[in-house]
Amino acid sequence: MQVIIMAAGLGSRLKDLTTATPKALIEAGGRPLIDYALAFSSAAGAKRQIVVTGFCHADVAAQVAKVAPAAVIAENTEYKKGNLISMLAGQGALEPGDFLLMNTDHIYRPAIAEIVAKACTGSEITAFCDFDRPLGADDMKVGLDANRCVEKMSKQLATWDCGYVGMTFVPASRRADYLATAHRTREELGEATHVESILVSLAKQGTPPIIADISGHGWLEIDEPHERAHADAVLARERWWAARSG
Repeated sequence: MQVIIMAAGLGSRLKDLTTATPKALIEAGGRPLIDYALAFSSAAGAKRQIVVTGFCHADVAAQVAKVAPAAVIAENTEYKKGNLISMLAGQGALEPGDFLLMNTDHIYRPAIAEIVAKACTGSEITAFCDFDRPLGADDMKVGLDANRCVEKMSKQLATWDCGYVGMTFVPASRRADYLATAHRTREELGEATHVESILVSLAKQGTPPIIADISGHGWLEIDEPHERAHADAVLARERWWAARSG
């Protein structure tokens, strides 16, 4: 399996923390966020890691080279636009086969890697979700159809079934469909579009993604300063990935 790790963003909601430091290099529990993404994807079975850089490209690339020297760097020079652009920048570095798409600002418990690895042996586009987390205004909400496939996905949904946790698996057999839909979605919705819109477009065209449930384990998101402080406390206590490398 391959992985595209989107690490291009500004992280502006972290305020002063990211004035001159890219979000991917913000530390939680004493380690940069990109380190956790590399460690997790490796544990989930990724043999080829593609990191999409943008803001402070050279700094992120240097850290990746330090902890995962075999990883491939793909630069997104349009990093101020939606992260669908980052995914497209990363897909140019893919070899034939399937891939996992990840954000950098999520830290997952090591136990989740096994769930992801198992789901990534499937033949359907898969959105990873959970059902045991209270969702706030900024969380990505998912509405499911009668077959428990993705029907709707938006932060603005008034009612929902579960929350998206920032990972999507694309099998080799559906890769061309996914990427064609990505380009079509970009044309229809503009360059500020986010990758989750691809999943909604797939549902609208009659090929809805399935879901994989990671409930019961918990994970951390670092979008705002208080979330980083919370992550520091959790990681100091539980030491996720403390003895691991990318």
